[in-house]
Amino acid sequence: MFPEEYPWLWVSIMVGYPLLSVWPQEVVFRAFLFHRYRGLFPSQRLQCLVSALTFGGAHAFIGDWVVVALCTAGGWMSARTYAKSLSVLASALEHALWGNALFTIGLGWYFYTGSIQ
Repeated sequence: MFPEEYPWLWVSIMVGYPLLSVWPQEVVFRAFLFHRYRGLFPSQRLQCLVSALTFGGAHAFIGDWVVVALCTAGGWMSARTYAKSLSVLASALEHALWGNALFTIGLGWYFYTGSIQ
């Protein structure tokens, strides 16, 4: 119902979220973490796990375990994509598609702490 009730806000999120939120998160939690701390992790799998856990943990400020769980799972998927491709663009596209889908189907309220009115 979100796209029907707030079409301009929905369009703004579909465009703004990938640019203003997803891209910076992928740079930090994938590219930076993978390259800066590569020597600390004996395997790519462990790198992905740490990336996913830190990504989920970074969303703990929202105060809902559902958000942390979804972000940890999404962080794992994005980390695996980054590990396979070494492309921030690839992991960002995946992250943006999943995030936009969550907003579209009505789960965005878990992630959005402001007021839409």
